[in-house]
Amino acid sequence: MKKRGILALALALILAVSMLAACGSSGGGSTPAGSGAASGGDFAGTIKIGYVNPTTGALAGNGEGCDWVVKRLTQWVADNGGITIDGKQYGIQVIVYDSESDSSKCSEMAQKLAEEDNVDMMIAIQTPETVIPVAGVAERYGIPCVAIQAPVNPVAANVAGGDKTEWVFEAFWTIEKVYEAHKALWTAAGYAPNTGAKVGLAFANDADGSAWHDIFCELLPKDGYEVVDPGMYPSGSDDFTSIAAAYKSAGIDVLAGTNIPPDFLKLYKACISAGVSAGCVTMGKCCLLDGDVAVLENDTQGLANGIMTEVWWQPNYPFTSAVTGEASQAIGDAYLADTGRNMPQPAGYAYAALELAINAFQKAGTLDKEAVRDALAATDLDTVVGPIKYDQEMMGLTYGDTVIAGGQWQLQEDGTEKLVVIDNTVYSNIDIPITGEYKAGTALTK
Repeated sequence: MKKRGILALALALILAVSMLAACGSSGGGSTPAGSGAASGGDFAGTIKIGYVNPTTGALAGNGEGCDWVVKRLTQWVADNGGITIDGKQYGIQVIVYDSESDSSKCSEMAQKLAEEDNVDMMIAIQTPETVIPVAGVAERYGIPCVAIQAPVNPVAANVAGGDKTEWVFEAFWTIEKVYEAHKALWTAAGYAPNTGAKVGLAFANDADGSAWHDIFCELLPKDGYEVVDPGMYPSGSDDFTSIAAAYKSAGIDVLAGTNIPPDFLKLYKACISAGVSAGCVTMGKCCLLDGDVAVLENDTQGLANGIMTEVWWQPNYPFTSAVTGEASQAIGDAYLADTGRNMPQPAGYAYAALELAINAFQKAGTLDKEAVRDALAATDLDTVVGPIKYDQEMMGLTYGDTVIAGGQWQLQEDGTEKLVVIDNTVYSNIDIPITGEYKAGTALTK
């Protein structure tokens, strides 16, 4: 009986531990998807930075590399003696929650960071779908916020809306800048301004798509293009046949837009099925990452070759972090060595976001939120994505520009697609390496 009792107790303990483990790894963003904690030294305290990341869902490609960057910069702080706060050395902890690529979940997780985790700063990152709700919570709760990697226009419209933001500071490019980058790509394909080329638009009726749509519709006619606008569609749509039919009927020369990867895949396949013929395709968001383009290649039997997009960062960009002293290329090489994958564009911005956060705490020397906010507002920093200075304003949002170039996916000898930079006219004053020339391609080429 004693043996049976001991065995029963052991089984009960194993079951309890298993249940606790299951709870600790539960999905839905209820636990951190990844978290970096101070290590490598004894610290008087910890600076807590909240980070909502699309680790899963439609935008998961944008969230790739988050954990790697968090661990690298958390360790850098530890290895370099921490950050001086009120005369004592502090480490950093980055608390990462998975948004599941859902805007409502973003708000929920950001509120959890504010109310339960009592973070000292928030990072709002990875497209307007995730930046807007997180930045909105930070502004509402009075928490210093680094907003990054979302076009300025929709963030300004939805977070500021004409009222001066006090806690949110953004760094990225405006849609006017991305329009210029795409226009340079159309020109490379033979569709320069004032040629009367027909540009078919593909935008979802979300915050990002609506902002792009309105600005493209305003600027295209001024540059002598004819707009073919079949109307914005609900993000997550399954049927794009009517949109493809509108392109086919109009005889578009250019297909342009910004979409989440699943939407563009369905749209592109609908265009192929409908026999749409276009001289070039330029797409934001959905064609930025190796993984997303690999899926597109596979599902269209290799017909993604030649698609063009904006390029905001690559490891060979000529920038060095003033915080860590690491050059972009060194960071990219380390990522490749550790993961076996090329470092994606958003991961470069994840690194820059933590640079900005660390720099603000170094300058403030305190956890007082107003002092940290003021230090963040005074940012003038060389980062791995280029110099960032919050010296501009749109609709009440303070922001700083980051660079943008134009690229094209080109088929390599090993059968993979590679994003090469073919144009740098928007930031010609910065020595962004041109790594290729325009090549005609894509399934829709006339």
